[in-house]
Amino acid sequence: MVVFLILALALMCAAPAFSELPKAPVRIGVVLPISGPIAYDGTLALNGVKMAVDEINKAGGISGNEIQLFVEDSAGIPATAVAAMEKLVGMEKVVAVIGDFGSSCTLAMMDVAQRAKVPLITPVSLAPKITEMGNIWMFRGCDNSAMIAKAFTKWAVNEKKADKWAYIAINTDYGRGSVDAFNTELAKLGAKVVFTEYFNQGETDYYPIVTKLSASEANGLCLFGETVDLSRVIAQYHEMGIGDRMLIMDPTSGTFNAKFIELTGESANGIVGASRFVASIPTPAAQKFVADYRGRYGFDPEKYAQAGYDCTRMVSIAIEKANSLDTEKVREHLAAIKYEGPQGKAHFDGKNQLIIDEYIISVKDGKFEVVAGPISVE
Repeated sequence: MVVFLILALALMCAAPAFSELPKAPVRIGVVLPISGPIAYDGTLALNGVKMAVDEINKAGGISGNEIQLFVEDSAGIPATAVAAMEKLVGMEKVVAVIGDFGSSCTLAMMDVAQRAKVPLITPVSLAPKITEMGNIWMFRGCDNSAMIAKAFTKWAVNEKKADKWAYIAINTDYGRGSVDAFNTELAKLGAKVVFTEYFNQGETDYYPIVTKLSASEANGLCLFGETVDLSRVIAQYHEMGIGDRMLIMDPTSGTFNAKFIELTGESANGIVGASRFVASIPTPAAQKFVADYRGRYGFDPEKYAQAGYDCTRMVSIAIEKANSLDTEKVREHLAAIKYEGPQGKAHFDGKNQLIIDEYIISVKDGKFEVVAGPISVE
């Protein structure tokens, strides 16, 4: 009898902490740029996160437990993002982290997630290598540049006859990774690249780049960047009088939001790109999300808000299914999730890359119109 009691006690002590979800707030971390040059874009993603949390808490939380958010500002700086991640997993003891925005920041945070054994899910970062490095604690809750390239290039080359491409891209892991991914697909289609220039985040003078561009034979201009930077590129492109010589493409849809339309006005007309979500997707789920978001914030959501919202929902479902704060169990349930949200059905592949459909979008009179899709990337 004594031996039995000792054995039972040993097994109890060996049981993992939080084998069942305790009756206490569920702590979830967020790392996004809410200051600095991409603060507008980062705040859009945070809007989606906060909306999802409020909806979940209003509906009873996760198995009756309220979600408690811990938000850290990376300012778009990798070192700051790492410090934020370390604070969240070390001091705040969060069960999962949503972040970051820029690929360089997310890549820097991945090692912390792996060492701490805490799931990290990015709602925005597109650099393909994020999910190619074998880090089982890293999830991408959005598409990536290679997926977008596969969906978009065939349409642009075959339907719009853009077979001589020029790139103006931000000099980051996202920008360079996107150029590489698109070059791979263009080569398959027999199109060629005639011009490539990179810029640093926050630049204001793009006239030298645009001047060199005007001397090229490009009939398609492909842009990789975020809202404010690319609004300056577009303004200076039109000021140089190049006009309609090229199809303007924002294939990763970094500018498909109200702020870009405000900054560029009529110059935005005719820009085409691919996106997993815009407010004009006509499905009931998308339109309910649009109406709810508009009622809360006063303007339409775009893909950053959608991804922040969906990543939060997916993490919450994984914690509820795990019925535990054991991060290994949460990771396992997140990897196995079958999710359906505003953007449609989605699931993670074996590398923790979310698989979702793409839409081809065009800007017309300040509106984002769906011109093709959904297009499968599988």
